[in-house]
Amino acid sequence: MISTLEKLKCLEAYLAANSSIVDSVLDKSITKLLAREQMRMQNLTQRLQQQISQFEKNYHLVSQEFYTRYNQGKMGDEMDFVEWASTIEMLANAKKRIALLDSVNESVD
Repeated sequence: MISTLEKLKCLEAYLAANSSIVDSVLDKSITKLLAREQMRMQNLTQRLQQQISQFEKNYHLVSQEFYTRYNQGKMGDEMDFVEWASTIEMLANAKKRIALLDSVNESVD
C-alpha cells in the first residue's frame, strides 16, 4: 500500500511535470486539506494545554520547571510524570506543525 507521503511525492512530480496547468479543483482541495489539518492541530493544542494546566494545578508546579527537573531525573518516574512530560513534548510538536502550516497559509494568501 502506498503511503500518504509517497502519494504527495507523486502529486508533486505530476504537478512539476506541467506546472503551467493549474487544476482549480485540485488547488482548492489541497488548500482545504491544509486548513483542515491546521484546525485539527489547533484543537489538539487546546486539549494538550488543558491537560498540562491540570497537571500544573495538581502538582503546584509550572510545566517548564517540572520538565527541567524531570529531564534532570529529579522527579522520578511516576506514571503522571511520564504522561506530563509526554504531553509537553506532544504540545511542542503540535506547535511546530502549526507553524509549518501557518507558513504555507501565508504563502497562499
